[in-house]
Amino acid sequence: MRKYINYLVLLLLCACVPLASAYAQSGPTAAETVSEKDCGITLSGTVTDHERRSVLIGATVVLEGTPHTSVTDANGHYHFHDLCPGTYKLVVSYLGYTSERLEKFFRAPEVVNFRLHPDALLLRSVEVRAARQREQPTQASSHLSGRELAQTQGQSLAQALERMTGLSSIQTGPSIAKPVIHGMHSNRILVMNNGVRHEAQQWGSEHAPEIDPFVASELTVVKGAAGVRYGADAIGGVILVEPKPLRDSAGTSAVLNLVGVSHNRQGVVSGMVESNPAAVPSLSWRLQGTLKQAGNSKTPDYYLDNTGYREQNFSAAAGWTREKYGVDAYFSRFHTKLGVFSGSHVGNLTDIRNALQRERPEPEADFTYAIGVPYQNVTHDLLKLHAFYRTGPSGKLHLTYARQFNQREEYDAHGDRSRPGLRFEIETHHTEALWEHPLIGNLKGSLGASYQYQFNRFEGRFFVPFYESHTGGLFWIERWEKNQWHLEAGLRYDYRHLQARMYRKDTPQRTGQAGPDNELLTPTHTFQNLSGTLGAIYDFGPHLNLAFNAATAWRSPTTSELYSNGIHHGTGTYEYGNANLGVERAYNFMATLAYVQNKRLNGEISVYRNYIDNYIYQEPDTVPTLTIRGAFLTARQKQANATFTGVDVSASYQLTEHLAFATKASLVRAYNRSADEYLIWIPTDRYENSLRYTLDKLGAQGTFAQNFIQLSGLAVARQRHIPDNYLARDYAMPPASYFLLNAEAGTTLQLGKQQVEIGLIGRNLLNKAYRDYLNRFRYYADEVGRSITLRVSIPLHF
Repeated sequence: MRKYINYLVLLLLCACVPLASAYAQSGPTAAETVSEKDCGITLSGTVTDHERRSVLIGATVVLEGTPHTSVTDANGHYHFHDLCPGTYKLVVSYLGYTSERLEKFFRAPEVVNFRLHPDALLLRSVEVRAARQREQPTQASSHLSGRELAQTQGQSLAQALERMTGLSSIQTGPSIAKPVIHGMHSNRILVMNNGVRHEAQQWGSEHAPEIDPFVASELTVVKGAAGVRYGADAIGGVILVEPKPLRDSAGTSAVLNLVGVSHNRQGVVSGMVESNPAAVPSLSWRLQGTLKQAGNSKTPDYYLDNTGYREQNFSAAAGWTREKYGVDAYFSRFHTKLGVFSGSHVGNLTDIRNALQRERPEPEADFTYAIGVPYQNVTHDLLKLHAFYRTGPSGKLHLTYARQFNQREEYDAHGDRSRPGLRFEIETHHTEALWEHPLIGNLKGSLGASYQYQFNRFEGRFFVPFYESHTGGLFWIERWEKNQWHLEAGLRYDYRHLQARMYRKDTPQRTGQAGPDNELLTPTHTFQNLSGTLGAIYDFGPHLNLAFNAATAWRSPTTSELYSNGIHHGTGTYEYGNANLGVERAYNFMATLAYVQNKRLNGEISVYRNYIDNYIYQEPDTVPTLTIRGAFLTARQKQANATFTGVDVSASYQLTEHLAFATKASLVRAYNRSADEYLIWIPTDRYENSLRYTLDKLGAQGTFAQNFIQLSGLAVARQRHIPDNYLARDYAMPPASYFLLNAEAGTTLQLGKQQVEIGLIGRNLLNKAYRDYLNRFRYYADEVGRSITLRVSIPLHF
């Protein structure tokens, strides 16, 4: 792995030499002749309000007599590149402010700031529509939207998020993946689907988020503890799945997406149509749906039996918006039937030993779309109602109600195959009131309250008990901005009441009390605590900023962590809960240095350290559990004080006008402070480098289409930071390191008046046989081999 690090350093050094050379050159004097090499001056600065010193977003800066124009970004910055020495006239304008003019001779890079005075003119009624600028968070965050998001079509939500630095996925075979942020996953990661907490059967690595990625126009990941705004248990981070706003201009449009994947012969059809009727401009609506089918996945050498799946998803949204108020409704249904790799469900101890020792699973499989036992049927419904009311010029009150219903049916390979061996149903009702208060000096913020009621029921064999929970929260967040400083602070209080119902024979731990095995138990738990955050950003200039965030969050143990006692169907593991688990408390510290919006070099580095007291984790037990259904691998819930430390690095350099180099790396170390050893099941070090060649062309109606081709390499190290007696904790040592060669290409075709976007993605082009440490089926089989994905997107306008 050291050679990959050397290659990375060498490439970065080579990329930085031209940049350093450019900055080292001195501009010409007035008497010198200006040549092409002298035209490398950068002019930048900030536009702010003269009275309040607040930044002005969207101010226009023009160099009169030239084609150069810049618009200030979310931090009030503007910039021009590649200017020649000379005299320039700068004109700065912003609606409601008096324009400023400056004429000056520039011979070298310079920073010029402007402070505009409010204009006293009284304007008549004017309607302004604009997209809300995203506030820069004090925590490290990543975004995926536009063409980059489109390139992930056909993948699961977790696989799409792997494009972001610091994210990976924990897998259960080729069809199930769950996102991992800085080494944490499942109940420590909140997924916000269209502004609503995604609540389902979240226990276990094989319970992937039941969300259709095609509904999203943007994916945002907030890394680190984010419990104040979204919920106390967001210890690891938050994933925001955000559909695009409903159409606000008259007309109707649609898009058709087609995707084909080679390794499992997957086909995907997804469509969306939306409209804003000219006769009723306040009304907007949207319909969306996706059909997906895949067969057995193929490794470089063999097919994986019973790994096909099917999905049928749809969503509908409608909204009524006026100047002072608005209401909208959203409904979505996600349904999937997915096979569980048959090689993970074995019959006895001898079968387990043989499965771990053989190089390829048995029985041999061919390609088929048929799904046999074991398999799962999963359906998830989400209904959301939202309303807002403007409370003054900049204040806004939001009210939200959401109902979610999740049903999971698990069909076993042993026993009665005509009905599910276990059926879960979980229903969640969530309400929230949020008030964004008007700007007070340089201070803006929000206050909110939330309440959630949830209950679970099941039929069939026992795994987790019936339960119901009540959760209430109050939060307050404020943000202060002045000049180069951005400060943020927040506080949240949460209360949770949990009651379970089960019989004594169903519990994994006996209380020692007298009574028959069928005694009904109703254990009750009450948890309450505070979460807080304090962050700051300092802008050194238009390109460089430093962010620091300190946060604390807490998480109560889930019902499954407390009382699970049964076969976890998707992983083929018998799991035991621990009724003595206590509350997790996390203290998270993170610093991020970003160099952005530069013409050539851009990059970001984040370092973090997360102390988690009473960290709950699942550890394999090397003694299998014998049941009437067969022998199963065993796992138990444990608790210890832990520390997560890591670094995320990403950088890009524009080598030429069309050729760019990008690199990213993520490293995380998780340590069990109580046992003085490393934790298991932590992501390994990942390094990725890419070269991208891009050619823009002018398309129809003056739009630009991007043609590109990209070659990338992903290196994943072997996990060497493990306990000394590792085989006493796991069934097999971590697999070897691996390297994958990937490629992507995209173009836009103009067929008459119709535009068609085409993308081609190749994964594991060298058809490498490997196993990933975070795949629960690495004991039995290799990962997927070479895979080619073809996607076609056809936008339609009426």
